[in-house]
Amino acid sequence: MDSDEFHYLAADGLSLYARVWAPEGEPRGVVALVHGLGEYGGRYQAVGQQFVERGYVFVAGDLRGHGMSEGRRAYAGRLDDFLDDLDRYLDEIRTRFPRLPLFLYCFSMGSTIGAVYLIRRHPRVAGAVLASGGFLLPGASVGAMRTVKAMRHLAPTVAVSNGLGANRDKVCHDTGVLDAYDADPLVYKKITVGLAAIIAEAAGEALTRASEIQAPVLVMHGADDIIALPEGSQRVAEAVPGDATLKVWPGLYHFIHHEPDGAGQQVIAFAADWMDARSARSQS
Repeated sequence: MDSDEFHYLAADGLSLYARVWAPEGEPRGVVALVHGLGEYGGRYQAVGQQFVERGYVFVAGDLRGHGMSEGRRAYAGRLDDFLDDLDRYLDEIRTRFPRLPLFLYCFSMGSTIGAVYLIRRHPRVAGAVLASGGFLLPGASVGAMRTVKAMRHLAPTVAVSNGLGANRDKVCHDTGVLDAYDADPLVYKKITVGLAAIIAEAAGEALTRASEIQAPVLVMHGADDIIALPEGSQRVAEAVPGDATLKVWPGLYHFIHHEPDGAGQQVIAFAADWMDARSARSQS
């Protein structure tokens, strides 16, 4: 597996970072990661390796305020900041890998933002995977979001716990993954009021406007996810009028691609199979 990296500039001048893992031979397509809250692309090396073994380049970019990218940690001023960044991210990828089918692999917060990106911007992609999207949250999280919305214009940069710690044992069945998450200095364990409000805005828009998604989508969720409810993914998938596939994985938690005993590998293999069919279609 070959590795590389690149930096690119956001519209407001922030330097954003991305890693690239590529097969040694001619690739069949490109998969662009849009990761979850507080994490970054470097946590996806095992996922990337699976896609590389299937012949795909895997680009693992860090969102603004995350990982190696610049910006206040876990903060954005508006939802369109992320969408503008994704435009530039995909432009950079297309420049490096022209004429290859391009897919999005979005996870958790990344799926929520990614869905709105598909709705508002209609990017030129062969398809998008929306995994563990935070479209519907448990009751306690909904109450917290109401408080966040009220504070959005008063204290947008105030950082509070992202809530994963309290539900640590229900995030992933693999304790090694959880220990690595806790110990990783690049994983930010908080969320700003401003970003929480943006996520809530994106979730509402995804649920009400999913019928405007034009790209093929694979919507995946763990049936036992209590961080983001699988019913939200089901509602999004059912609303998409075109090529939409819903896959709910029995027994899996939120980190579906990190689950142990081969389950995470099955998730990525399913996504790669789905991409194979659509990459062939886009080149025919």
